[in-house]
Amino acid sequence: MQRLLRPAPGPSTLKLTRWGGTRLAALRDHPDPTARVGESWEFSTLPDHTSRVGDRPLTELLGGPLPFLAKLIDTALPLSVQVHPGDTANIPDRPDRPDRPGKEEAWVILAADPGATVWAGLADTCTPADFRSAVAAGAPLLALLRAIPVVTGSVVLVPARTVHAIGGGILLAEIQQPSDCTYRFHDHGSERPIQPREALAAVDLEQQPHVWQPGSPPATLRGRHLQLEILGPGAHRRDRPRAPTLVIPARGHLDLHAPGEHQQLAASDLALARSGPFWLELPPGSLAVLGHI
Repeated sequence: MQRLLRPAPGPSTLKLTRWGGTRLAALRDHPDPTARVGESWEFSTLPDHTSRVGDRPLTELLGGPLPFLAKLIDTALPLSVQVHPGDTANIPDRPDRPDRPGKEEAWVILAADPGATVWAGLADTCTPADFRSAVAAGAPLLALLRAIPVVTGSVVLVPARTVHAIGGGILLAEIQQPSDCTYRFHDHGSERPIQPREALAAVDLEQQPHVWQPGSPPATLRGRHLQLEILGPGAHRRDRPRAPTLVIPARGHLDLHAPGEHQQLAASDLALARSGPFWLELPPGSLAVLGHI
C-alpha cells in the first residue's frame, strides 16, 4: 500500500478568484499561465471538489473522507474580512440545526512580499462594541483587527469564529476542517455579497489566533481540532503518527520517507502520510510543519 501521497490537482480543484495571483497557475500547470488561480485544493474529499492522486480520486485511495482539507492559496489582493462558524454539534438550545463541522484553519506562509500582513482577532485598541458599530456603519475594518506581519515560515492557527483576513502578496498552505462556509463582513468594494448579520451571529470577538514566527524555538500549536508541529533542521521520526498527516515544507526542502518510499518536497509541495511510520530529513535552514486533526 502506498503510504506517501502527492496530489494531482485538476480543473475542479483549481479555483479562479478576483484576488488570486499567478503563482499557482505556473505551479499547478493551468493551461493559462496568466490565470488568477487563488486556490488549489490539494487534498480534498468534499463532494464535487475531490482531488486526485495519480489517476485515482483521493476518496477511493483512502476508502473514505479525509478529516481535513488542505489547500495552497495565492493572493495578489487582500481577501475579505470574514469569519467561519464553529461546530454545530452538541448545541442544546438549537435542536433544529443539523450537526456540521465548523472551520478552524491554519496558515503556513510559503512566500511573502515585503510588508505582507494577515489579520486575525481584534486589535488591542478595539473593543467588541467598536467593531460592531463599524460593521453597522459599513466601514473598512482592517484597522480594527490585529495585524500580523508574515514572512516565509510564519505559522498562524485561526480558531473557528475568529474574525480574520489575508493580505495580498502571499503564497500559503492552509489546513482546515473540511467545511466551505464563510461569512463576509467587508470585501473592499467588490461585487460579491457580504453577510454582516450572519457574520456577527457567528463571530466570537474574544477569539485570538495562535502565532509562531521563524527564529522562535520549534513548537506545537494546538487548536480545538487542529494540531501543527513545527520542525527545524535534522531527522524527525514518527513511529505511531496520527493518520493521516499533512506534510508541509515551510522553508527550503525536505526528504520524506516511509518504508520502501521516498519523496523530496520543495516549498510549494504538499504530501499526505496516510498510515504507519514515516520520517523526515531537513537540511540546515529548512522548516517543516506536520498538520493533522
